[in-house]
Amino acid sequence: MGYSFLHRDASAPRVSDWLMRYIAAAVHLLVAGLLALLLAAPGHARPYDEVVDSGRLTVFAYSDYAPYSWIDESGPRGIDVDVAMRFGQALGVEVEFLIRGADENLDDDLRVNIWKGDLIHRQMADVMMHVPYDREVDTRNEFAVLMAPYFQEQMALVHNVDMLPKVDTFGRFVSNPIGVEVDTAGDFFLSNAFRGQLQQSIRRGRTFADTLELYAGEEVGALLASRAQAEWVAFKSADITSEISQPPMPGIVRQGWPIGIAIKHDSRDLGYALGDVLTQLVESGEMQAIYQRYGVKWVAPELQ
Repeated sequence: MGYSFLHRDASAPRVSDWLMRYIAAAVHLLVAGLLALLLAAPGHARPYDEVVDSGRLTVFAYSDYAPYSWIDESGPRGIDVDVAMRFGQALGVEVEFLIRGADENLDDDLRVNIWKGDLIHRQMADVMMHVPYDREVDTRNEFAVLMAPYFQEQMALVHNVDMLPKVDTFGRFVSNPIGVEVDTAGDFFLSNAFRGQLQQSIRRGRTFADTLELYAGEEVGALLASRAQAEWVAFKSADITSEISQPPMPGIVRQGWPIGIAIKHDSRDLGYALGDVLTQLVESGEMQAIYQRYGVKWVAPELQ
């Protein structure tokens, strides 16, 4: 006669099973914690001496952002690309471009491209071009430094004189179509202007290149963008008689802002060196010439 209480239930977990599960869970938590720390940590900085010794400067520029930066069959092109090439010449190094689209906001752009890198390859640049110079943004991004403003950006309108001889108010677009790149400051302004009365007139391009095509094809008589982009549109649409204007934009948060560069917080000496290059370009007139090649008038930055 057997006594069941003297025999172990075969279905019950063994002590060793529990121990192995505990160890596995602990290892999982440890690995997850280490991974989180690794992803949160800033990437390796490349100060001036390291960049020069390596013979290479990695520059971030936005994709699909004419006239500042874009890629065609010949490679990276645009105003910021030309300026970055002058960095390489001054430092005596090759310039390697990291071209990416914009993220959700400027803070994300700085994180991904300057101080942390992307999640998969952890790839980042030594310097980021075309950064809106904003002291509040600079303050809240402890691992990135905004510096060396080299251009004053503004909002502006380019319009087809044959279709719209004069535009002194955005009220003209209650009944006339106007082009704008989707999800930009211009799009936000037009969507809310005159209590939404322009909504039916807005023609949105998925990219700025798409928006330019709306204007060049005369599907719209006007296009709202930055002033440099508006001048580029007029430059590229040479068969259209265009005019640049800046009608009042009530309610817009900011109609003008300086543009500079960004570097990692512990690569300030590199930033100072690049800032000196920008100053030399302006003083020599070469900066103005670079902008002029793209049909854009260079405007000195306005600092508060």
